[in-house]
Order: sequence, then structure tokens, then C-alpha cells
Amino acid sequence: MLLHGLNNTPAIWDAVIARLPGERPVLAPALPPLPDVDAIAQELLKTLPARFWLAGFSFGGYVAMALLERAPERVRGLALIGTTPQADTPAQSRARRDAVLALAAGGAAMEQAYVARTLAQGTAAFHVEHRDDEPLQRQRREMVEAYGARCFVAHALACLARPDRSGLLRAPLNLLWIAGSDDPIYPPQVMSAMRAQAATGTLRVLGPAGHLIPLEQPDALARLLAGWMLD
Repeated sequence: MLLHGLNNTPAIWDAVIARLPGERPVLAPALPPLPDVDAIAQELLKTLPARFWLAGFSFGGYVAMALLERAPERVRGLALIGTTPQADTPAQSRARRDAVLALAAGGAAMEQAYVARTLAQGTAAFHVEHRDDEPLQRQRREMVEAYGARCFVAHALACLARPDRSGLLRAPLNLLWIAGSDDPIYPPQVMSAMRAQAATGTLRVLGPAGHLIPLEQPDALARLLAGWMLD
């Protein structure tokens, strides 16, 4: 079960899925545009199998933590990819509110404003080696356009409202932490500190990669997930 991030669609997983072992069915759903990670988790649980391996990237990790809280007995293992079990920091909350308010003031031009703003900011999410990679940048543009302002506003509000769920990771769990070598949002040292606080799981660093690990390192990520599911 692969959960995509903010400003992404399930297409962010395409290259990863293509490299995963074919004997395991893979689900990569579009996360519904609901302003609450618990509501999103509840919708997903209606159609998920009885037990599943769960990997959440960025915003998908926030949803994964909500799934873990609601149905821990169904989660065989959890991979947190460039994400956190914690709530937003005050600075993150302010930035999200500002982004939502700026879009809301755009009226009919909101969609265009969302795409332009996200693409302009999104370059920094890539490792410097990938910022001029046209196929990767094209994939990014296509995802942002397909995701749209409506999903962004709903998911930004869901980010704002989510609680700190760090305590859930202290229970026995097959846990994998994955960081991008140069992730500007959740760098390896930040994820290492979270892993230390949880006192469980293994941290792996993939690179060169910024925040968009599934796009930047699909081969390495697929190998890592495949090995983790054999544990």
C-alpha cells in the first residue's frame, strides 16, 4: 500500500511499482480531497485488504499514521519515507495557512496560481543533480496539474489538523525509516532523531535525492521496500 505526498498523484510511484516483485499486488490510491487525515484513513480502510504492508511518502506518511492508529492489527509493517509521525511545527503551520489563504484570494485564477506557485517552489524539492532532468521535471509538472488546487487546500488543512502520533511507534512494529540524502524538509539527521526517539526501526538514506525520493531514486527505493517486506 503506497500513499503519495502533497502535490503528488499516485503516478509518483509508477517507476517504483514497475521495479517491485510482481508476485505482490500493489495498491497506490489517490488520497481523497478531505481536510482530515483520519477521514482519509477511514475512506481507505473501506477497500483495503485484511492485512497489508504500508508505505507513506511525505503527506502519505501522515495518513499512514492515522491508518496505524485506527487499524494497527491490519498493518504488517510501516515504511515512513521523507515524513514524520509528529504534528506540524509552528513555522510549518504558518506557512500552510499562508499558502491556503493566498490561493483562496485568487478566485477564478486559483488553479493557475496553484500550479505556478507549486512548480516554482518544487524545484528546491529535487537534489541539485535532478533539477535539470527534463523527464523528471515533466513528471512533476503533470502531477501538479492533475493534483490541483482543490486537493492541495484540503490536504494542507489535513496537515494542519493532524495530531502528534509519535507514541504509536513505540509498540512492536516492523518499521523502516527512509530519508533522501539531501532532503530539505526531512533531512537524514532529522529522521535519525525521530528514529532515536521512537527507539525502533531501521533508517536508510537514499541518494542522491532531495525530498522527492520515489521520483529520484525509484530503483533503490523499490529494492529497499522489497527487502523490507521479506523481513
